[in-house]
Amino acid sequence: MLSISRICLLIILISGWQNLNAQLDGFKKIRWEREKIAPGLTWKSSHTLLNDSIAQNINLLIINLRKRKISLVYNPLENMNTSKQAENAGAIAAVNAGFFNISEGGSVTYIKSGGKIVDTDTSGKWIRNVNMSGSLLIDKSGHVFIDQVRTNAWYDGQTEYPEILVTGPHLISAKEKKLLPSTPLVINSHPRTALGNKGNHRIIIITIDGRTDQAKGMTLSELTNLMLSLRCHDAVNLDGGGSTTMWICCKPYEGVVNMPCDNKKFDHAGERAVSDILVIK
Repeated sequence: MLSISRICLLIILISGWQNLNAQLDGFKKIRWEREKIAPGLTWKSSHTLLNDSIAQNINLLIINLRKRKISLVYNPLENMNTSKQAENAGAIAAVNAGFFNISEGGSVTYIKSGGKIVDTDTSGKWIRNVNMSGSLLIDKSGHVFIDQVRTNAWYDGQTEYPEILVTGPHLISAKEKKLLPSTPLVINSHPRTALGNKGNHRIIIITIDGRTDQAKGMTLSELTNLMLSLRCHDAVNLDGGGSTTMWICCKPYEGVVNMPCDNKKFDHAGERAVSDILVIK
């Protein structure tokens, strides 16, 4: 006979499996609005009820790297809205990128932009925490890689990757879920920004709005399952919360297409000034 502890474990496993299947089924039922922004760049969006009860507002960009280039834009001296930074960079689309110091400006994780390490005190300033388990690497040919986190010295010595951003948590590697820490960033529902690699030179950048009654946000486990349902081979979480912003050139509301929540409203006006963004040109 099974012991009580084993029966409890079996119940937990079955419940988790059922919840996962319910999530994946809900994701498959999302009805997307779709628009081709430019050759190699497609925008999809959905304001939906998952499982008929959970409000979510989702935007994603599908980028063909044969036709488009992704790069990091970083201002270590002054935080600035994603929309303004994107316009200044001559981008056609952009999202917020890494974690940063809200009050003083500058990245709080390792960042290299345009082949330059703007902040040189890499050993003292950029101290890792358990959430920073992944990194985003862009090589000279414009290929985008999602990798586990490495040492600052390893990144310092890289000449192959002119664009590097330490971020996290790392969500998916080779189609397998990564183990996530039990931190508030991970287990609570928040607005999210994430990047996934689908292979065949295709990248997905996604924003999930939250903190309003019309957009709940997601835990990182839920976001991981969504990225798997979108057939991402690899995926990594970027900065989220009030920073989550997606911008597309020439769209209404000064190009802000999601509902940034820094003003605690479900509208397009709640952008937060950030230190670095990912731009598509």
